[in-house]
Amino acid sequence: MVYHNTAAHPLQVQAVLPVEEGAAVYHCEAQLDGRTIVTHCMEKKKAEKVYKEALKEGKTALMTREDPDSSDILTLNLGNFPAGTRAKVTLCLVMELRVETDGAISFVLPTVLNPRYTPADHPRRQDWDWRREDRGVYVTQPYSMEVKAQVCGSHQISRIVSHTDPLNVTLTDDAMSAQVSQDGGFSCDHDWSMLVYYRSAYRPHLLRETGERSATGIMKDDLLMLNLFPEVPTNTYSSRNEIIFVIDRSESMHGQKIESARATLLLFLKSLPLGCLFNVVSFGSSFSVLFKKGSRVYSETTLREACQLQAAMKADMGGTEILAPLKDIYDKPPTPGYSRQILLITDGEVSNVDQVRKLVGRHAHETRLFSVGIGHGASTALVCGAARAGRGRSEMVVQQGPLQQKVMGLVTSMVQENIQEVTVACEVEPACRVTLVPKVPPVIFGGQHLILYARVPPATQVKKITVRGQLGASPILNTMEGKHLTVVHDEAKSIHRLAARSQILQWQLDEEEGVAEDMVALSVASGVVCCHTALVGVDQESGKPVPESPCQDPRESDLGYRSRSYSQQQHVLSSSVDVPCSSLQTRSFFSSNQQRPRRCRG
Repeated sequence: MVYHNTAAHPLQVQAVLPVEEGAAVYHCEAQLDGRTIVTHCMEKKKAEKVYKEALKEGKTALMTREDPDSSDILTLNLGNFPAGTRAKVTLCLVMELRVETDGAISFVLPTVLNPRYTPADHPRRQDWDWRREDRGVYVTQPYSMEVKAQVCGSHQISRIVSHTDPLNVTLTDDAMSAQVSQDGGFSCDHDWSMLVYYRSAYRPHLLRETGERSATGIMKDDLLMLNLFPEVPTNTYSSRNEIIFVIDRSESMHGQKIESARATLLLFLKSLPLGCLFNVVSFGSSFSVLFKKGSRVYSETTLREACQLQAAMKADMGGTEILAPLKDIYDKPPTPGYSRQILLITDGEVSNVDQVRKLVGRHAHETRLFSVGIGHGASTALVCGAARAGRGRSEMVVQQGPLQQKVMGLVTSMVQENIQEVTVACEVEPACRVTLVPKVPPVIFGGQHLILYARVPPATQVKKITVRGQLGASPILNTMEGKHLTVVHDEAKSIHRLAARSQILQWQLDEEEGVAEDMVALSVASGVVCCHTALVGVDQESGKPVPESPCQDPRESDLGYRSRSYSQQQHVLSSSVDVPCSSLQTRSFFSSNQQRPRRCRG
């Protein structure tokens, strides 16, 4: 982000940025007047104290925090931004990339940040920050973003496309890497995305990233990253499922979103297996249930009733009170002899994400939850986080995407029986302790991309990794021989940080005492920010006392990324790990231009 303070006095600058929920944000720095402010990760209250004390002393300071309720929102503060100075802020992160149903590797750069609805009983409703209506500035003039990307890996690239934007793609002669750019700028009214197709199918692979021997904790050991696509027997798919569709019909779903939600629901309704039970719940400020007396058997008659409701659906039910319909479902026991699944269809524009995740997690043993995120700017913290808590799976749907493939893939996962007794064994020489990260293995779905991380001591040789499970009467077995292992030397320690982020996300669902301290320790050791930590840095060369100014009012210093993010931005994306798009390290440079008095202008 490049900002130019044209005011005659220092400014307190704040930017609110969307990120993928699973992204590991690990570095932030600011360059101004030939100096560089480098941040360090520390416990949040300590970081806030360092930041505030620096401001009192007149020093320029930089702080990046995760939103306390939604892990897909970052707040970046640049305090005591000197008058007449230009500052370039760099944010570094790494993320896992989705493997789509057609084999493409999907990269999405969030550029839309929609307002989040705050429920009436939310503990911070009266003391909200940037979400309040009197905060922030709406940018009315057109704005755009220039995108440049480098894609590289260990497989030959077939093509790179986007469903939303025209791309210029230049492949190297060996097709192992590509340069991607976009002509004419990018309009930030939708998330930027691209799909990478390889000439050969995306195959299982095993990576080993070397650790930093002088570090401590997770960063010292080597990290394994295992990518699998487990297959399960087709006879393990059951028709004895109770599927409850929970449809967001709040006002934020107006326009194309409700149309996409209706289309998604219709495909699901037409794809249900015979013999299952189903019901449809609509929610907004209140909720309503299609079959009042409980789920009914899927038949021509009940399908007709559901389709009549689907055709008449509008975004006319007020606010997004998502907890009430979920609590109502969980308060009723599952139908005996049937496995209960919830399918949530929403844009996720709520602020009580943590409450939803914990509610879903408490009932995951008896009810799985799957989710579909609708539209650009859909909250990945809610959509992906709720599905992870509910031991299900999620998909993100936009107007231009391949809807039918996503729906059929989710239906297949929903009717698959639970894989029980999952174990991961790593055979190494010499024999030593190998630790899975996180310790609880993720849920396994047939044919879906499965990523596992494990810590291994240096100077060990990995012979074989075996993943076992039990699916009904059928054993599940997947192995990866050590001879297929690829060693990765990455200065950014991307795989280490992905593993740390994965553990942090798992701990977010854990309500045990002391888990916050564990999160802080791991966050500080890895540099990956979490809800209990922050990245903070101070310019030690500055220090002139700064008088109070009107621009220190949040309403005058907030850059106002409320309904849209990033104005006239430049991103440079580069894959720094020789991985076939399992992960992508992103270094982002934003240039912001806002025509408003006493503001930061670019």
